[in-house]
Amino acid sequence: MTPAWTPPSSGLIHGCWQLASGHGSAWDRSTAFAALDRAAEKAGPLVLDCADIYTGVERLLGDWMAARPAHAGKVVVHTKFVPDLEALPALDRAYVRRVVERSRERLRVETLDLVQLHWWDFGVSGWVRAAEWLAELREAGVVRHVGVTNFGSRALCTLLDEGIPVVANQVQLSLLDRRPLRRLAGVCRERGVSLLCYGTLAGGLLADRPGAPAPADNRSLRKYRLIVDEVGGPQVLERARAELAAVAARAGVSMAEAAAGYVLARPAVGAVIVGLSRRGPDLDVARVRLRPAEVARLEAAVPDTVAGGVYEVERDRTGPHGRIMQYDLNRGVRGA
Repeated sequence: MTPAWTPPSSGLIHGCWQLASGHGSAWDRSTAFAALDRAAEKAGPLVLDCADIYTGVERLLGDWMAARPAHAGKVVVHTKFVPDLEALPALDRAYVRRVVERSRERLRVETLDLVQLHWWDFGVSGWVRAAEWLAELREAGVVRHVGVTNFGSRALCTLLDEGIPVVANQVQLSLLDRRPLRRLAGVCRERGVSLLCYGTLAGGLLADRPGAPAPADNRSLRKYRLIVDEVGGPQVLERARAELAAVAARAGVSMAEAAAGYVLARPAVGAVIVGLSRRGPDLDVARVRLRPAEVARLEAAVPDTVAGGVYEVERDRTGPHGRIMQYDLNRGVRGA
């Protein structure tokens, strides 16, 4: 019997997207191993988030776990199934299994803890079948749990109504981008689906402290700067930072912990995903308790003006959000 899904008790998932080759020059293998070692020293499970399209990351994590058998038993790895945009029309069962088996081989595990389906274009049919094939792999013991990423409420409910056991939906949620709170969070709470939230710190825009270096420029940070533009630009960002700093000072926590604590307290949120740290101690997000008045002040500082529903502006491939995406990082994998 598949064990019941529970989000991490710490409320924190360590994001590993920045370890991908091509994401930036700040990380190499030894730096990544050192950061993983430091994260593993904390009590409790170590939950890591990666994807089949994060170039080199699944294999790096597999190598680290193989080299650290004392830690491997406490590690939970979430990965993703992200078929290329051009592969969507012809996707078949063999393609799905091949990509998932490749993730299992790279990570050197018998069962993948969580595989999350991403679908670039819901105008292309096949996403329900793809989720069904992931559910078959769950029944076969290849996958322990099935999740999705960047699904709005309508698409999520379609899968749930088809009987697909979706346990988690990974979406962008922060003080700057509150799209999931408009409808999706309520649906997830009703249907028993956990929100796993990335972008909580907006690539460091809601976290860096005075005197610290600015966040390194990369595609992720460009994505979050576009979100800043959507809510009013640098002036709104500075207002948000000032309010977060006030909350952090009252609670005796860092600005990053205040930003993460805001998200973690929203309905249906099971965890926040924050990039693996190479410099200092990991965040203790569970200790942040925001007062209702503080939540109201934070939300009043940032207009809820990101257009559309969850991941909607990102799906416009001709717009500024869509133009920075890479749609073919699984190239070379083909169905039978």
